[in-house]
Amino acid sequence: MIIMDELIGKLNKPFDGLTKKDIPQIQERCQEIAELLFKRYGIKCGKRLFQFAEIEFYYYKKEVDDIHNFDAPWNKETYPRQKNAGDFFFHYSGVDICFQCNFEEKEKKDEYGEYGGILIRSIREGDKILAGPLFCVNAILNACENEMPQLEQLAPNNNLQIEYKTDTRCGISSDQEQEEGKKLFLCYYVTHVDNEELNWSKVSERIAWDKKNGTFKASTRNYQKERPLK
Repeated sequence: MIIMDELIGKLNKPFDGLTKKDIPQIQERCQEIAELLFKRYGIKCGKRLFQFAEIEFYYYKKEVDDIHNFDAPWNKETYPRQKNAGDFFFHYSGVDICFQCNFEEKEKKDEYGEYGGILIRSIREGDKILAGPLFCVNAILNACENEMPQLEQLAPNNNLQIEYKTDTRCGISSDQEQEEGKKLFLCYYVTHVDNEELNWSKVSERIAWDKKNGTFKASTRNYQKERPLK
C-alpha cells in the first residue's frame, strides 16, 4: 500500500486540540484531507483504479473530563471501531477510510474513545460516476482479484485540477437541524476534473431483480438535484 506521510499524519490526529465548537477549524481540516484524496489518491482494485467523487466525514471523541470531546449531535452517527489510520472499515452502510481509532465500551450508555472515518459515497472511473456507498462497496470488491483493495498514490505527473463543493451529509437529520450560520458541512463532492464538468445527472446504473415482473432490469438514479454543479 502506497500512502504519503502527509495523508497519514492528517488521519492520525485529524482534529487534535479542537472542540465541537471550533466549526471553522474543523471544516478547514476536513477540506485539507478531501483535497488530498480527490487530487492525489485512488483505490487500487486488481487492475482497476477508482478515484474519489464524493466523501463524508464521521468522527466521535469522548473521554472522561476531557474538554476536547466531540460529543455533538452531528457525531452520533459514527460507527465505533478500532482501526489504524488509512485502514478500510467495512460496515452496514458502506466502507470508510479510517482515522486512527481507539474505542472502549465501558458501559452500554458510554462509548469512550476516539474513532471515525471518511465514508466513500461515490467513486469514479474516468468520467463514469458510481454513486451510493453500498454500490461503491460492490464495485470495489467485485473489481478485486486476489487481494484486498488498497489506497494508492496517483502517479507524480498526474496533476489533476479538481473542483468540488461541500454540503450536509445525506440522510443525517442532525446535519439538517444545525443552527443557520453555524452549520458544519461534512460532505464533499467533485464537480469538475481538469475543467471538464462531471455528469451527475445519470449515475450508478444497476441491474436489479424486478420481483413483480419476474425479470432483471437496469435502473439509474438522478443525482443532479442533490449534487448541483453551480
